Amino acid sequence: MSLLETRQLDLWAGEQHLVKGLNWAVQEGERWCLIGRNAVGKSSLLRALAGLSVAGRAGEVRWHRRPQQEWPAAEAACWRAWMPQQPADRFALPVRRLLALSVVQPEGARDLDVELQGLDIQHLRDRVSTRLSGGERQRVAIAQAAVQGAPLLLLDEPIAFQDPAHQGIVARWAADWASRRPGRALVMSSHDMHWVARAATHVLALMGDGQWRAGPVDEMLQAAPLREIFGCEWMPAGGSWLPV
Repeated sequence: MSLLETRQLDLWAGEQHLVKGLNWAVQEGERWCLIGRNAVGKSSLLRALAGLSVAGRAGEVRWHRRPQQEWPAAEAACWRAWMPQQPADRFALPVRRLLALSVVQPEGARDLDVELQGLDIQHLRDRVSTRLSGGERQRVAIAQAAVQGAPLLLLDEPIAFQDPAHQGIVARWAADWASRRPGRALVMSSHDMHWVARAATHVLALMGDGQWRAGPVDEMLQAAPLREIFGCEWMPAGGSWLPV
């Protein structure tokens, strides 16, 4: 069953067409990564998928086969959770309080300890959010989205600021989160193709001129598609790809 669908979705910013005619679906259990060069519209697309404002849009987004605009705000919060690329704190709150405020459904509260452990932030419970490092705050933001209890997670650059060890932790957490209960799916963005190869089942690439490509990760992470997406050469390296 598809948790998320787009039908002829167009996005633009000023005169730049970011996405043209996106017909795409996210099924239960899938983990999609959005890839592409800087400023091609990955964050704008995630915002549109979350039902947030973007510069310009046309077409349709559906959650669980129901048009996005028909969802009341309270119901939408139970269906999808969104994490921005750089979370901002207006108040200096302890991490445990931030997470408690993020719970929308009971199952999110039940999973709290699991998310803390899985994201290696259990030792941060009593730390104030404004005193965390960039990587620590990003992992707390992932946990905030997860404990919302929604089956669809939209994460913008979840490994921003992460050291290599924590990049691996976030990849393992993503696979565990999607498989822990039926009916879940993830859509994330990343610039790290090695991490994408570890974390994703599928890839949606934005080409920069409104065109897009989508498919299983093993098909998309090959030299020819990567060259077309990023405009540079790639070489295989231990089951992944590195730019030349």
